[in-house]
Amino acid sequence: MDKDQKDTYRAAVAALLPVAAVWIVFIADSLFTLRLLRYGLIPLDAGRLYGICSVPFLHDGLDHLISNTPSLFLLVFGLFLFYDRKAWTILLNHYLISGFITWCMGREDSIHVGASGLIYALAAFHFLSGLIRKEPRQMAFSLLVAFLYGGFVWAFFPTLYIHTSISWEGHLSGLLTGGALAFYYRRYGPPMPVDPFADEEEDNGDGGDGGDAEDAY
Repeated sequence: MDKDQKDTYRAAVAALLPVAAVWIVFIADSLFTLRLLRYGLIPLDAGRLYGICSVPFLHDGLDHLISNTPSLFLLVFGLFLFYDRKAWTILLNHYLISGFITWCMGREDSIHVGASGLIYALAAFHFLSGLIRKEPRQMAFSLLVAFLYGGFVWAFFPTLYIHTSISWEGHLSGLLTGGALAFYYRRYGPPMPVDPFADEEEDNGDGGDGGDAEDAY
């Protein structure tokens, strides 16, 4: 197994961990009737700050969880593929900051649950990181994110979610978080590939200088 295969394998295993966690919480809640949704995020309630930590692990039904699972896996996979050991720190920042912004700007009379805010944060992070860093593999992943999640732009308009339980505030919080962190971590990530023609160009330049010196003598 070469290095690229090992990196891909490690990223896939790491991405399975948060996915497994949300499924374990959902299954335990369903089997033991724990009613965990009551521990979701309630904005601007100081007594419910713990909701910042619980919100990505709680889902309002099986359909909600299934719809979030592929996106969560893919985006976390990309994070560990490109950022290796730094990925845990970046993931934790997305997780906590997006939750805190939702807590600050959400509707006070609502309970927010689901990993959508984290997913939107990671999608924005990957898309902007590819544009900012211009590393070929990240740019390709950025295009993939744009292709798969381009419709996410409609998730930031509250008028589209009147009389629904969908948290547009969580989506917007994710966008703001991912965008800010893409700029903050712009110096991290995979190194740019070595230009195979760089040495050849330098050799040609040195040769030209040598020729001029001989002519002078």
